[in-house]
Amino acid sequence: MNDIFLWKQLLEGEDYAYTYFYRTYVDVMYSYGLKFTPDSELVKDCIHDVFVKIYANRKKLGMTDNVRRYLLAALKNTLFNHFQKSVNTYNIDCVEPVFDLEYNAEEQIITDKEDQLQAKELDNMLNMLTFRQKEALYYRYNEGMKIGDICLLMQMNYQSVQNLLQRAIKKIRKSVERGEKVNLKLLKKI
Repeated sequence: MNDIFLWKQLLEGEDYAYTYFYRTYVDVMYSYGLKFTPDSELVKDCIHDVFVKIYANRKKLGMTDNVRRYLLAALKNTLFNHFQKSVNTYNIDCVEPVFDLEYNAEEQIITDKEDQLQAKELDNMLNMLTFRQKEALYYRYNEGMKIGDICLLMQMNYQSVQNLLQRAIKKIRKSVERGEKVNLKLLKKI
């Protein structure tokens, strides 16, 4: 069964469809949420909130052509709402939650010394990028999203997302041209 059919079933009140979406996407949502905050408990709470809202409002929700994008956007909005409440609670002028995409060599099991060095170079390249560039690259190349979907998640227009991606790729290419060689298989791990 595909997601769109199951989403329709969910809207009609079928509990098995709800369970399917939770089981299918909870890990993806958790990993995605950790890109915005290291607070794993907050991410879990926000995922729970998303699914509770979906369950409570399932008969009022509309159709979507991409359930994964819908769930990621719902989680991002829930996290940002929490961040905004924190700003108001503590009277902080501004808190801008940032998408943190870092490739940490210590998090991966890398036995080959050359791969370790290349992983370090990849860390350096990613540190040259802005948070928005990292976020756009993540959506495009890790999640395989189309630019239109990225526009919706990042709340940007099509041309801005294309420019963001092109600038990020250009920075990475310049870094490689300067002699910082990176094994392309490591880029897949970001």
